[in-house]
Parts: sequence; C-alpha cells; structure tokens
Amino acid sequence: MKSVIYFHGLESKPGGIKVEFLDNAVDIVEAPAMDYTQKGVFKEWLDYVKTEQPDLIIGSSMGGYFALALASHTGIPVLAFNPAVHSRTFEIDGLQSGKERVKGLVVLGDNDNIIDPSKTFSVLKGNWNDLEIHIEKGMGHRIPLSIFVNMYNKITHGTQSIH
Repeated sequence: MKSVIYFHGLESKPGGIKVEFLDNAVDIVEAPAMDYTQKGVFKEWLDYVKTEQPDLIIGSSMGGYFALALASHTGIPVLAFNPAVHSRTFEIDGLQSGKERVKGLVVLGDNDNIIDPSKTFSVLKGNWNDLEIHIEKGMGHRIPLSIFVNMYNKITHGTQSIH
C-alpha cells in the first residue's frame, strides 16, 4: 500500500494516533482538516481523489460517509468506520453517489449510540456494492487504535495482527 486518505469524523480533529500509524504503514498519507459544512467540499475532494488515485480511502463517521461517496465515483477501495449513511444533522454540499460499485470494508460498533449500527447495516447490505460489513462487539462510536489497526490489516493484507 502506497497512499491513503483518511477523513476524520465531524467533531474530530485531524492527526492523532491513527494518522501516526498510517504514516508508518504507507508512503503517503493525506489526513486533511475537514469542514464538512464548506460549500464545494465534496467536489474539491472528488477532483483530488480522481487525480491522485490513492490506494485506499479511510473515513470515520461523517468521514466514513464521505469516503463511501468518493469510492462510489472512483472505484477506489474504502475502509469506513461507523459511516454516517443516515441520521446526519446536515447534508454535505454536492455529495451524491456515483455509479461505481463500492468495494471494501465497513466496521460497525454494536454499541454505537450515535449512528445506529443496525440501521447502517440495513442501508449498506445488498448487491449494489462489494462491501464486507464487520460488526465489532463492544465497540461504540469511537474507534480504539487496536481495532483500527486490525481492520486496516484485514483490508490491506487479509490479516488481523493486534488483539
């Protein structure tokens, strides 16, 4: 894996231990400070992703929703944690689904009290995508580093290494 884009959640800040992990795991990490309320933000990042062609798009919560939408336009694999595919407090300007089949891994915490995992599962299941949906027992909305690393390893190497 050479390049990754990581989109943080709505109320999260860029950087942190997950970005540090990615910085050591790949050649290029983009982890921008996102303002999902900014006009034109989706088009800006869609143009960027189409140009740069990262190997993987990762996102959490609102960032997971954003990552899934980008993947639906580009076909780039996605790793999404508790994506806000429903129950958002606002819509992202210009965000719409593309025509590419979305492939990758979605991780849902069965104790998420922000984005209902059963509702997310219902929205994402079906033959319109190639997503593996993993339910993580005991996990809430926040993603512990060990689970982040395990799921990253699962999608990139087909393995889990931290327990």
